[in-house]
Amino acid sequence: MMKTGMVKTKQRELIIAAVQGSRTHPTADEVFQSIRAQLPTISLATVYRNLGILSEQGVIRKIEIPDGRDRFDCCLADHDHFLCRSCGRLWDFQLAHPLVELIPPETGFQVQDYALVVRGTCRECAAASPGAEGSS
Repeated sequence: MMKTGMVKTKQRELIIAAVQGSRTHPTADEVFQSIRAQLPTISLATVYRNLGILSEQGVIRKIEIPDGRDRFDCCLADHDHFLCRSCGRLWDFQLAHPLVELIPPETGFQVQDYALVVRGTCRECAAASPGAEGSS
């Protein structure tokens, strides 16, 4: 959905649809590849620029991955992410208690927001790796 005052373009509509239709938190390159068939004239620069605008406007969420490519998420509700170092998939998860509740009040920190990306091995990759429990 476009924010009030944003110019509605075919490119933006396709980019939003690509992010909403993906369950993998796509990169800009993946968004570009997914909409090229529908709009062959779109450039990668246009995709990057519009993803930036859409995330700045709060239409989608940009997930910054240190030492990796940024990902994009259509879910704007508070949640965190788990990045599998084996397959590269990014998973949503919810902490039992918001992380900001664990910051001692005496620090005086006034948290506006945070982004948590936990790295490790997902269940599927752990099960498929040699030496995993249950493997023969």
